[in-house]
Amino acid sequence: MLQKSVLDFLNILQENNNREWFAENKKAFEDEQKIAKAFFNEVGTALEKLDSIERIQIFRIYRDVRFSKNKLPYKNHFSAGFTRTKPLLRGGYYLHIEPGASFVGGGFWEPNPADLFRIRKEIEFFHDDLEKIVA
Repeated sequence: MLQKSVLDFLNILQENNNREWFAENKKAFEDEQKIAKAFFNEVGTALEKLDSIERIQIFRIYRDVRFSKNKLPYKNHFSAGFTRTKPLLRGGYYLHIEPGASFVGGGFWEPNPADLFRIRKEIEFFHDDLEKIVA
């Protein structure tokens, strides 16, 4: 279970998103990062009971600011991607933990023509189910 301390840390980080503060609070970050990683692994274990998960990728908190107008050095969230077992099961899931803006997503990146056709046919045949999920 995700602990409230992770969200508290992210709130404080959002208010103090600079290298000096982060360096002074590196130990607190590492502690909260361990809790977040344990939570992501728990989610991965639960997903494996329902789907075939090949790997879990936990994303870094450091931002790449080279080409960004936003020069804040740190992300104000923890996130992870869960990749389904390839080659038969492509696509995956994404979990984003951010105070007031957490979400779960899923998708299929760059499907080949055959997969795209299959996805479109599934939507066509089961559009009622999809509309219920979206609603």
